[in-house]
Amino acid sequence: MASSSTVICGVCKSQHMTSNADFWCPECDEGLCSECLKHHNASKATRNHGVIPVDNYKQLPTLIADISQYCSQHDRKFQNYCPQHESVCCPLCIHSNHANCVGILSLEKVIQTAKTSVLLESFDQNVKNIKMNIERVVKDRKQNLFEIQKQKQKFHDEIKQVRYKINEHLDTLEQRLLKDLYAAENKVKSQLEELLAKLAENTEKVNSMENNISAMKEYASDLQAFLGSKMIETEIQKHETLLQSLFDDGSLRKIDINCKIEEKITDLLATVTSLGSISIKSSTPLVSMKTGKEIQAQTRSWQHVPISSINDITMALKSKFQFNLITGCCFSLTGDTFLVQYSYQRLLILKEDGTLKNEIPLSTSTPIGITCIDDKVAISFLNSKQIQIIKVSTKTVERTIKTAGDCYGLCHSDDHLLYCDTRGIQKVDMSDNSSSTLVKDNTLSCWSHVATSKDKIFYTNSSKHTVTCCSLTGEKMWEYKDQLVRIPRGIDVDKNLNIYIASSGNNSVVVLSPDGKQARKLLGKDDGIGDPFGLAFDVKKENLLVANYTEPALYRLSGY
Repeated sequence: MASSSTVICGVCKSQHMTSNADFWCPECDEGLCSECLKHHNASKATRNHGVIPVDNYKQLPTLIADISQYCSQHDRKFQNYCPQHESVCCPLCIHSNHANCVGILSLEKVIQTAKTSVLLESFDQNVKNIKMNIERVVKDRKQNLFEIQKQKQKFHDEIKQVRYKINEHLDTLEQRLLKDLYAAENKVKSQLEELLAKLAENTEKVNSMENNISAMKEYASDLQAFLGSKMIETEIQKHETLLQSLFDDGSLRKIDINCKIEEKITDLLATVTSLGSISIKSSTPLVSMKTGKEIQAQTRSWQHVPISSINDITMALKSKFQFNLITGCCFSLTGDTFLVQYSYQRLLILKEDGTLKNEIPLSTSTPIGITCIDDKVAISFLNSKQIQIIKVSTKTVERTIKTAGDCYGLCHSDDHLLYCDTRGIQKVDMSDNSSSTLVKDNTLSCWSHVATSKDKIFYTNSSKHTVTCCSLTGEKMWEYKDQLVRIPRGIDVDKNLNIYIASSGNNSVVVLSPDGKQARKLLGKDDGIGDPFGLAFDVKKENLLVANYTEPALYRLSGY
């Protein structure tokens, strides 16, 4: 925690007076007495600063409280953030150390959601998961220790029973075997108790980290929360690495003691040199873990398998749909499949088995994109400057959203529609139909599509043969361009942020790694891919629908 000693009012100190501070201003990085606070609140330059009581400031962990808002090298206030180096910058830092860096961001914009970000919440959850995992490991190791003691007793009794059937000639051999048994137990016991002690020590550190996170969320400034979260992230990784190392080095393998009694010992009293042997066997861990790598953590068993990559992804054909001229597709929450039929101007609704369940005639020609919104769908149209929201159950257009230009691919996220047009990526608030330009890109063609997942936006540009990743606020993070992707159209993302692209120019489906640095062709012309337009990923069933213009197909994904 921050120092509990008396905090002095910085303003009074500058006037050679000494007054105890009653408040703390994180932005000014100094204490304020009650009198100076009045002037501080009245000044135009400081009236909006987030002043907190000095007692609250003292609750901050030392490593958070010591974070300065000023550059130690140039003594200037931090104003920017460099994503490439993951560091805050003052104006002089940019000129001296980041002159060639791309995508320098405004620090004020970056940190404005630091304390309420999903990332900080996920760290909190990660710490809870680590604590829970430690509890599970401790319980498992104690249970294993109890079983070892039971096994020892069981084999002890066996050995004694054999011993009682033979004469005193075997006393020495009996003691030798019992000594081996106790030695084996002590060896295992020592290992397990050492591990339990290590975990107990680690638990104290995790508890401290949890308290630090709570204090940071409650009392830290935005900058402190932002930079402090990076420190905490490092600590979390250390603890998670420790837990994973227990698996990797075999510490969590189940340990048993085996004892094998010589079968013919009663017939070979004169020649037998041993009553048996003691061995230790380890097997697959029985303990299950909960990992915090995803914001919505899921329980899984820790298996010793390599981390999956796009090279592990496989696709198996499940079915083909006997419809043509398909340009858009998506899945409903109830398991139905929606297909947009371009020339026939209709919406096809298919059952899970691919048979036609219903169809809805569309009042406007040249439909392109489609996305599901609860029990409705939003459909974009070429050359009509509108998006129609259609209620599926009544087959009626519930409302029409007028657009400034022609709209192409679209998706839905957090009560907003995102769609592509010649200006870039547009964002529509579904509550009032108001729109704004989220990403400026006047090179988009009529077959550009957009997808969103977690905190990123992905879109294709068929005229430039690129796939671009942006933040939710529209800042460009990376761009992929290679011969593997030609005239990209449909795009979607799986739960691990792998990006799937319909590469129409190559008649293929390509997958990109989440960082945009790796790409791999999953399907090609030999697999029946022909002029693919749209893509849709079904998170629940792990299926990928490819809207080929001639024959849509459904594939089962695995290994991602």
